[in-house]
Amino acid sequence: MATKEPVARENALTRVGVKVGTYRYTTMDILLIAVIAAVGGVVNAYAVGAWAKFIEGAAGPFGAALDNPFFIFWVIIAVLLIPKPGVAIVTSMLAGIVEVVAGSEDGSIVLVFTLLQGVGIEIGFLVWRYRAGLVAAITGGALCGVGCAICLMYIFGFDKFGFGLQVAMILALAAADAVIGGGLGYAIARGVARAGNIGPGRGGWVRAD
Repeated sequence: MATKEPVARENALTRVGVKVGTYRYTTMDILLIAVIAAVGGVVNAYAVGAWAKFIEGAAGPFGAALDNPFFIFWVIIAVLLIPKPGVAIVTSMLAGIVEVVAGSEDGSIVLVFTLLQGVGIEIGFLVWRYRAGLVAAITGGALCGVGCAICLMYIFGFDKFGFGLQVAMILALAAADAVIGGGLGYAIARGVARAGNIGPGRGGWVRAD
């Protein structure tokens, strides 16, 4: 009986859940999203938020290219571990809510960023049909950076920049979020999948592309 209980518990986590269309979101999926969003939101509110204030104070708005990847790689981890529609948007918004509740100095405006960034990551994985691989992570990161740039320009008034500077900001954030955010999220997700035997295919599943 003792050996059967863990198996039964694991089956419950991976089989019981909510079905939406052709996709089933298991209890394990929901728990992973909740944990990643909670940890990411708290870390973003304190550690990453402090770094963002410093680097953007020193480098101006372009400093966001050196802090935003650390805000968003959590979402990329979640979609790599659970490559299903809606995971990026839900994880991003939940992380944003946790960040605001945890005391982010930016307040509720964080939710606008997390929405647009979550949509960007979602589209990036959708393009690759939710393939859990490095190319999808980089694409999602790049489109996330575009979402962040749009927020910065139209919420904080950087749309007053000349056209050339606006394009430069979009490209800088897209490149940084793709390379740093996408690459970091991929590396961590791959390690977690192998160590914890989780994700589609049950361990070692993340494609090397």
